[in-house]
Amino acid sequence: MSSEPAAVCGKDSGEQSALHKQSRTMYPRVFAVDLHDVDGDRFQDSRQAGFSWYVLTTTLLVSLSVISIGWSFGVVNVSKSIICQISPLGPGNTHSGEFPNRIPFSNSAWTIAVGILAVGGFLGALVSGAISDSIGRRNALVVNNGLCLAGSVLMGTATTAVHFTLGRFVIGIACGVASGVANTYVGEIAPLKWHGFYGSFFQLSIVIGLLFGQLAAMHATGGTGWRIVVAFPGVFSLIQIALLPLRVESPRYLLKAHHINEARHALLTLRRGYDVAAEWQESLLSLDVVDINASNVRYHSDQWSATAAAASAVPANDQADANALDKNDSKLTMKTKGHKAVDDNVAASSLTFAENMPVERATHVSGVWQTLCGRTRDDLRHLMACCIVLMVLQQLSGISAILFSDSGVVRDILDPFSPLSAPWTCVVVCGTSLPAIFLCLACVDRLGRRALLLGSLGGMSVCCVLISAGLFYGPNSMVMAAVFLCYFAFNMGAGIVPWFIISEVIPSYSLSAATTLCCSLYWVMSIAIGLMVPLIENIVPQWLFVIFGCFTLAGFLLVMLFVPETMNCPITEVVKKHSGNIHVVVKPYRRLNASGSIGGTSRSLLELFKC
Repeated sequence: MSSEPAAVCGKDSGEQSALHKQSRTMYPRVFAVDLHDVDGDRFQDSRQAGFSWYVLTTTLLVSLSVISIGWSFGVVNVSKSIICQISPLGPGNTHSGEFPNRIPFSNSAWTIAVGILAVGGFLGALVSGAISDSIGRRNALVVNNGLCLAGSVLMGTATTAVHFTLGRFVIGIACGVASGVANTYVGEIAPLKWHGFYGSFFQLSIVIGLLFGQLAAMHATGGTGWRIVVAFPGVFSLIQIALLPLRVESPRYLLKAHHINEARHALLTLRRGYDVAAEWQESLLSLDVVDINASNVRYHSDQWSATAAAASAVPANDQADANALDKNDSKLTMKTKGHKAVDDNVAASSLTFAENMPVERATHVSGVWQTLCGRTRDDLRHLMACCIVLMVLQQLSGISAILFSDSGVVRDILDPFSPLSAPWTCVVVCGTSLPAIFLCLACVDRLGRRALLLGSLGGMSVCCVLISAGLFYGPNSMVMAAVFLCYFAFNMGAGIVPWFIISEVIPSYSLSAATTLCCSLYWVMSIAIGLMVPLIENIVPQWLFVIFGCFTLAGFLLVMLFVPETMNCPITEVVKKHSGNIHVVVKPYRRLNASGSIGGTSRSLLELFKC
């Protein structure tokens, strides 16, 4: 991968170079890790940090929580006849040891058991922000994995329908918490240049969970093998409980919690080999500052002294910790393995808190209602509206009607031919969507968020038209081809970008509130679509995808007009440009040049994708 910085927010290389030089002047170079390299011009800004194995392995570890979400949905998609016996008589009462081979269910009880996972997900999403703000992102995931493990054990040892349903509910709560906390954690540790790449692992993990959950359930055909399948997310939980504590906490959370030294250490660990001074300053600016002049953090060296409004993140009750830094501890000289710290005469490498200065608690967490009403430091109404619309569009696009064979277009087309055709087709649909996700991983930080969203929603609109035409006039082969293309298009943007764009447009002080609201709406819409799709299929089945097509077309227009481009844009810059009430972000078309050339118009068309 190229180590050259990518263009930031549409700026050309000249502007970017000027910005980088300005940042070196504004922000003292105090957190450089490679201290043997004392030439300031050779340090690279951590905001342009490249690929990091540490961040990748942390993201993969966090993704195990998300795989559990997909697994829990997929495992019941094809296993109804394996897990439950609808009649309370006959094979449903046969036992293998202490556990029955199958559990007696009525049709309504099975429907409740399947759907209650989304109810638990909604409740988990509601509390995810509060949990992550109280104990931290990483610790919240560790605790949540204990809940997921409990739900897995309940399902794996179920002997009655109520027992199994309770396990689904508990694991649903864990899925809801994971949907909020995992995105926040990955979004806060990912480098700006690779934010889309790491953020895309969420949807990749869901699809992998769906795919292998369905495959495992289809092959659990005898005895109590299905118990191992439904309890398997507990294995993912055990892995995370053992390994997640070895990863660093989110630096932005630590700053918000006023753990300054821990935040500095975490950021240095994540950006090893880069100068993090400018990123540190931006992290401070993303906090909700009450009195930025209350106190200062001073950076000292023998050659210069500069001040920054950083100790605004230090509360009064933590002042004792700051004063406890004596002369030996106050110089936090960073060392790299195998290298000696540079002398005080070279580029500054120590951080000292200013003594005898009044320090007040300077940050607080904004609630959902405050954020929605624009009663925060920055008016976030426009950005919040964009996040909400994108999250809701995931369910309104009709993906649930495609994926889940118990009620969907796939079942209606293929069930007359074979009872296993629909489940196998759902497995193939998930498998063929993986190339779309990998393609998105490669393009999301090159083409931008708007381009992928517009291409995805536009492609889904066309596919919904083809599915509807096939349902009205045939042939079925056209419907199936359109189904595959629709899910492929979904995973090229509409299924990926909404999960990580929240952390790209919402500052730290409102991030938990925004994530809580958006993830809760996602689960609410999942419940609503699960209830409405069977009803519409029974009344006007051929018009179902006409409705979904209208939603995706409306989403295309909303993204084109209102959703800003966030690729390589710091949060502070996005908020500065797009704070306030809802407004159109597309720039107007330029007039033709005096010579009559159409160059200006061509550029303006490009700005529809990157505005």
